[in-house]
Amino acid sequence: MTAIAPEKSAARTQPRTGRLVGVDVARFLAVFGMFCIHFGVPFLTGDAEVLVAQFSSGRSTALFTLLAGVSLALLSGRTTPPTGEALRQARLRIALRAGLLLVLGIALAKATESTGFLLTVIIPFYGLYFLLAVPFIRLRTRGLLIAAAIAAAVGPQLSFVLRSWMAGDTPVAWLVSAVNAVDPGHLIANAGVFDLLLLGFYPAASYLPLVLLGMAVGRMDLRSTKVRCWLAAAGLAVSLAAWRVSEWLLEAVGGRPPEPTEGTVPVEHPNWLLGTTSHSGTTFEVLNSGGISLVILALCLVLADRAGRFLKPMAVSGSMALTLYACHAVAMAWLIVVGGYALSGVPEPLAQLSAMGPDLPDLPGMPAFPRDGHVPEGLVALVCTFMPEVFLIFAVLFPLAWRRFFRRGPLEAAVSESVGWLADRFSRRS
Repeated sequence: MTAIAPEKSAARTQPRTGRLVGVDVARFLAVFGMFCIHFGVPFLTGDAEVLVAQFSSGRSTALFTLLAGVSLALLSGRTTPPTGEALRQARLRIALRAGLLLVLGIALAKATESTGFLLTVIIPFYGLYFLLAVPFIRLRTRGLLIAAAIAAAVGPQLSFVLRSWMAGDTPVAWLVSAVNAVDPGHLIANAGVFDLLLLGFYPAASYLPLVLLGMAVGRMDLRSTKVRCWLAAAGLAVSLAAWRVSEWLLEAVGGRPPEPTEGTVPVEHPNWLLGTTSHSGTTFEVLNSGGISLVILALCLVLADRAGRFLKPMAVSGSMALTLYACHAVAMAWLIVVGGYALSGVPEPLAQLSAMGPDLPDLPGMPAFPRDGHVPEGLVALVCTFMPEVFLIFAVLFPLAWRRFFRRGPLEAAVSESVGWLADRFSRRS
């Protein structure tokens, strides 16, 4: 009786066709984790700040990516995959959405290139994720889970092999060079097809499994208490198993190697394929962070049913995750250009780098810190110093104010309306 009651209550208070508030809350947590990595943790200092930052690293990206897959399922029939004309329309709309995200992401990456290696815009990667997911839209939960498992087992290893070939004087390397020479995404913002598929910070070869897993989750009845319990239990089990097996394998090959600093495993060190390091894109990292993402999503769904009124600000913010992500990328670029990055509570090594001034090395990808060592004063300095808190407050108040007049966030509405308009034009021609 107690297991059934919450489902009935949820059904009475929230129509099955309505928005899943818990998913929006999880989106907010994913974006909030990225804020913490790029700006610093708001309202916390000391060990608590370090703990939140360490937990957010990599896991926020995994949760964001998993929720992208959930969104794809919600856009294409929810628990029932589309067929016939509905399937064709779903594929068209998702492909159009992918194209728009690619364009938007490349533009945002170009606009924020002053952030250098401190920020890699994930939006163009999202566009490729969506495009690669189009063939899987017709699958049900079981098929999507199988596809996700295969992609997780094969993708990172295949990426390693292909990147090894690219590193030498091989036909694959020649092909990559030839494509990059004419690829507009690569020429504009280092976000070309090979950058997004294999070489970038969030390569699709490594992160597509999380999208497929999210699609499988989105095909489930997320209002069911039983489903939520299974998600939490399975996520915890997979995460712990991936971490433990990784530790055992690393010990078997001679211990943990130095931590990688890029979004992919360096081809010189195959042992890194056995690790769970954040953003390394290994099978074990994807399983570990993906499992934790399932636990977080299940908890958010439960909390939204029981405390939805108190979580409304988070849910509204989560419904505008694309807009807030873009705003935070622009804010970070501003922070760096005005010289206030060192003031915002970032880790000490990065703060020292940003304050080097004329001694700053002239290297590719170096953030555009002021070469004269300029540090802002007055109101600008105050905003820079408290940027984590300022942006968190903005991320809550702006969506609440916007929602009083509009149904969707600015970028969310622009993308959705553009997809609808383009899909209508394509349908009329066919």
